[in-house]
Amino acid sequence: MAKKHRGVHSIILNSIRIILILALISSFAYERVLVQFVSIIALFITFIPWILQEYFQINLPARLEIISLLFIYGSLFIGEVRGFYAEFWWWDVLLNSIASIALGFIGLSIMYVLYKEGKIDTHPFFIILFTFFFTFSMGSLWEIFEYFLDTTFGTGLQQFGLKDTMQDMIVNAIGAAIVSTIGLIYIKKGKRLFISDFVTEIIEKNLWIFGKGRRKEKPEKEVRDLIKKGESEKIEFKSSFRVNLHTKEFDKRMEHGILKTIVAFLNTKGGNLLVGVNDGGQILGLENDGFKNEDKLGLHLTNLIKHHIGNEFLPFIKFEIVNVKDKKVLKLKCKESKKRVFLKIGHEEEFYVRNGPASIRLEGSSLVDYIQHKFLGEK
Repeated sequence: MAKKHRGVHSIILNSIRIILILALISSFAYERVLVQFVSIIALFITFIPWILQEYFQINLPARLEIISLLFIYGSLFIGEVRGFYAEFWWWDVLLNSIASIALGFIGLSIMYVLYKEGKIDTHPFFIILFTFFFTFSMGSLWEIFEYFLDTTFGTGLQQFGLKDTMQDMIVNAIGAAIVSTIGLIYIKKGKRLFISDFVTEIIEKNLWIFGKGRRKEKPEKEVRDLIKKGESEKIEFKSSFRVNLHTKEFDKRMEHGILKTIVAFLNTKGGNLLVGVNDGGQILGLENDGFKNEDKLGLHLTNLIKHHIGNEFLPFIKFEIVNVKDKKVLKLKCKESKKRVFLKIGHEEEFYVRNGPASIRLEGSSLVDYIQHKFLGEK
């Protein structure tokens, strides 16, 4: 199937190249400078994926090549050469809308993957803010490119001057806002950005471009260092995930203990939870919890968080399974939440905070006072 897809891609790509070469030859015969310029640029673009792969080991999917070429063709060939800009007022708006949304998803995908892979450590709001300004900036650069073509080759891409430019900028801003809103919803729900899957795939395969990231220590050393520090306001140990080590049976209280610690970290100053380590710092591992594999454990934990804490808090909770002394330890890192977090158990809601090395439940007036002081800024 892969060979078949490569064959279809080669046919499409070579067909586009042939059309561009014919257009270039024709442009010399009729002395059409704009067509010459666009044909050469577009022809060069068809070779960019090969150059990136051959010399920089960056792999781009065929879809990105085709989309880029179609936009160039629609914007310059059909729009300017064929006179669509003059005949149809909505053609420029349509192309700018598509371009701004596409650029928005590229920017959003870059930040999403870097955030997910631990290359950056920031609040989801700043991911969305970057997406908006990335999209708007790229749209502005395109406007500069159109101005360059108009002044150099006498084209009419900005035939209405300032009015045309401002219209395009407004369309870019709207497209950026739409993508940013969608991105915020998806990140809060902890979902993958399915609309830009192929862009996400590019970034995940080429993460080396963005450097080594902020994690310099090996996960095993991080766990050992946390164990050495011992339990505190920002560190807690749990012997098991769901099995009572005394009765050797599944016990919901074990899961409840993990969830209330997560909630307490979120409501206070954040912290690290190690599961598979007892109170004395002895590594017991997760083998007694009976999960078939690490993926099953991760999926179960994610479902617990979604059901009992909420999808919107998933971005504040990072977890990984680390091998330490031939045993598996679950390491959860929780960031401080700016929004109050409750643990939902049945029809009840429980509120926890950290007090030294313990997670304390607040109720009544103590709960009201804490929320007013911590989250509402009241004294």
